[in-house]
Amino acid sequence: MGWALEHLGPSRCREIAEGLIRVEKVYGSKLHGFCPVHGDQKSASAFYNFERDSGGCQSCGEKWDLVKLWCLCQGLSGDDIKAFRAEFDEDRVGSERTNKTKRAYQPKPETPAAPEVFIDEAVYEALPLLPDELQADLTQARGWSPAVMERLGLRLFSDPKGRGRIAIPIRDHEGHLGNIRLYQRGASQFKVISWYDQVCPVCGSAWKITNKKKSCQAEGCSGAPRDFGRTRLFPAPSQWRSGVVWLCEGEPDTICALSMGLNAVTQTAGCGTWSEEFSAALAGRDVVLCYDADQAGHKGALKTADSLVKVAKSVRVVVWPEMMQAGVE
Repeated sequence: MGWALEHLGPSRCREIAEGLIRVEKVYGSKLHGFCPVHGDQKSASAFYNFERDSGGCQSCGEKWDLVKLWCLCQGLSGDDIKAFRAEFDEDRVGSERTNKTKRAYQPKPETPAAPEVFIDEAVYEALPLLPDELQADLTQARGWSPAVMERLGLRLFSDPKGRGRIAIPIRDHEGHLGNIRLYQRGASQFKVISWYDQVCPVCGSAWKITNKKKSCQAEGCSGAPRDFGRTRLFPAPSQWRSGVVWLCEGEPDTICALSMGLNAVTQTAGCGTWSEEFSAALAGRDVVLCYDADQAGHKGALKTADSLVKVAKSVRVVVWPEMMQAGVE
């Protein structure tokens, strides 16, 4: 445990970290965003866990606790605990802080948001339709109706190793294709992932992978994979009906709920990534949260409910029976 977590607590650590890292996504207690150390504005490669006081950047390789991160952002030595305490230690008395005027904390200016990127419709149209036998299996095993699968435009995607995934197009309120979520049934990890460029979007060459990072193998080309993982609402609000909105965890459960006639929606990321922007879209609505019957789902539902109660007409959370704790596919 670092000094910051021990003396300031996780909530204050999170508050300070959010002033240093432009956060793109939140998974539980882990913030993901753009690295303030090497100034990356394209990939959300930095992370910080405010309940463990640890983090780093997958691009530049820097590792940090909150004290080190703050010091690096201020151009100080990475272990200048004295400077950090002078800024944030509210309990210090009889020290130099009481004898000097404390400088107001100034977080680094917010980095402009990365520009929106969309997938070429030709890429989506090239994906094959779901075979009839697969649709029948999905209806039997997951409760997805053929009509809803057709309305949502589900397709089939095969990765380079020949493994099949269900391709779920994610569109914004104007119909632009911002992502294609790829669902692999039965997977224990990475069950649903975001779309990724198969080849370099600049020159069409294949990728080379160095230290788990993709770059174009063509000499002189600076092309890099685009990020389609921005969290969105699915389906887009323009497709919602009037009445109660059922907020589910994940696209597969949402498709099942839509097939049952419910006015269902989800966010295209983990259950801890709900944003105030999404709450604004549900202002004045009756909302029922039915996240997964596990600890992460329960925690995510409470976080989302805390945000929604400020704007929604009503908010209810489904409490699953104990038999559901084992989970389903």
